[in-house]
Amino acid sequence: MALIFHSNVASPAPWIAALQALMPDLEIRVWPEIGDPADAEVMLAWLPPRGSLARLPNLKLLQCMGAGVDQLLADESIPPGLPVARLVNDNQTAGMTEYVLAAVLRYHRRLDEYARFQRDRHWERLPHVDACDRCIGVMGLGDLGRAVADKLALLGFPLVGWSRHPKELAGIDTFHGPDGLQLFLPRCEILVCLLPFTPSTADILCRDLFDRLPRGAHLINAGRGPLLVEEDLLRALDDGRIAGATLDVFRREPLPVDDLLWAHPKLTITPHIATIVTPQSTAPQIVENIRRVRAGLPPRHLIDRSVGY
Repeated sequence: MALIFHSNVASPAPWIAALQALMPDLEIRVWPEIGDPADAEVMLAWLPPRGSLARLPNLKLLQCMGAGVDQLLADESIPPGLPVARLVNDNQTAGMTEYVLAAVLRYHRRLDEYARFQRDRHWERLPHVDACDRCIGVMGLGDLGRAVADKLALLGFPLVGWSRHPKELAGIDTFHGPDGLQLFLPRCEILVCLLPFTPSTADILCRDLFDRLPRGAHLINAGRGPLLVEEDLLRALDDGRIAGATLDVFRREPLPVDDLLWAHPKLTITPHIATIVTPQSTAPQIVENIRRVRAGLPPRHLIDRSVGY
């Protein structure tokens, strides 16, 4: 039995080397040179071609090459009973935490404004706010959201969190559901969005949400691109409702060169690098799931396809 590798962004060679270092007898075939489709046992993929999994009759696991699986579940031809697993490891969590902390501190210490001062050769000290007086809101309290909130709390920031369903985190005021969102938003001077993309979270970062934030709040979206109504954000930036935003994910990736987001002076854009999956850090989890599948055990970090994560 074989593992089928498919990615339109990653070279297969490092992945093959990392996986076979842990499982030397693992046969790996790179799409589209997959040989007999009946040999496919596991597919390790990022954005596989639509309909491709339906061609693999003996597939036992679809292993996503990242934490987000919405791009996979958009393919309605995926067999309904096929287990789908996402990657979750400490390196991913550390990477996301680093990214969010860097963006939060940039706004908290007003480094974006000082960068503009430098370009203009302008010397001015802006008013300072202590961390204990700056409330940070985190939307999405899964593995990544909890880790980010814990690190921000260590820096002295008061925190509030929101999720679709009730969750309790020590030392953090948490809210849930539509009613809880209305109580959560007015407290968020910097809003960090780490939500997954599902039908219920699509377009959640919209004009109505921005209007409920404190005027001059900042936004950091490292969740998924379709959470954000980009036109609404541009309007909120232009009228001062939002003072600045950092975006790592977009509806269209790569972001087209003529997109208006590129040129806005209050936007910081990064190319989906908040957390980067490496073969060395994730190969152990993938190999463990292969062994579990072969032993008839459920893979780790399975997603619930009914909710989308």
